[in-house]
Amino acid sequence: MKILTLNINSIRAHAESFIDILRAGEYDTIMVQELKVETASFPHNLFDEYGYNIKVFGQKSWNGVATFSKNSIEDVTTGLPTYPDVNSRFLECVVDGRIRLINVYMPNGDNIESPKFPYKLEWMKSFTQYISQYLNSEEPVIIGGDFNVAIEDRDVWKPQNYVGIAIAAPEAREIMNQWLNAGWKDVWREMHPDAVDFTWYGYRGGDTVGKKQGLRLDYFLANPAAMQLIKDCQIDIKPRLANKPTDHCGLVLDLN
Repeated sequence: MKILTLNINSIRAHAESFIDILRAGEYDTIMVQELKVETASFPHNLFDEYGYNIKVFGQKSWNGVATFSKNSIEDVTTGLPTYPDVNSRFLECVVDGRIRLINVYMPNGDNIESPKFPYKLEWMKSFTQYISQYLNSEEPVIIGGDFNVAIEDRDVWKPQNYVGIAIAAPEAREIMNQWLNAGWKDVWREMHPDAVDFTWYGYRGGDTVGKKQGLRLDYFLANPAAMQLIKDCQIDIKPRLANKPTDHCGLVLDLN
């Protein structure tokens, strides 16, 4: 089984490149973030012919998550159960009757002086509480998506440029490190302990991809039961290089 997570930065604006991914049929399951469309307005007609079941938790103009799978999608939960949130950032389900996937688009938080920053931290703390039930479960549980945290300085192309910015704030990093210290695995880092690579490249600044001016913001986290199934995890640059691209790369998980 191959799983892709991708921040699409508007499913309508980047429908053409996303359809190319669906048409290729390489992935059994695709976790998508930042749809920027309401659930009722999601353009199912563009994607139905490619053989994926689709579950959507959308929001007009902002946020939104969706999970596509060639396998069954069951036991669906929308919205972080431990946090009363008006934003669409969380979609949990079981695919193929055997793997629990939590698809997240975590708050950005802007900068540490912004009123959005406490919201980011509150959301992450509530998420900490929620996922604790799954850490030692015998059920394989995988959390994937755009976490909006660059957990180490090496996950930031120029750390001095991000002092005071929420995605590199010590408080956000500390919460994420709590997850890892508890036993969740940052799968890409487990597979590439010494690598420096990024999953986000901004549109401004010319060829940010070629100049390696990026951030690592997208993750797969796995509990021990899921780690036993994982063969590999790779960053896929192709979505960022597509015609009219999203600003994120894909992150690909390969399971037995």
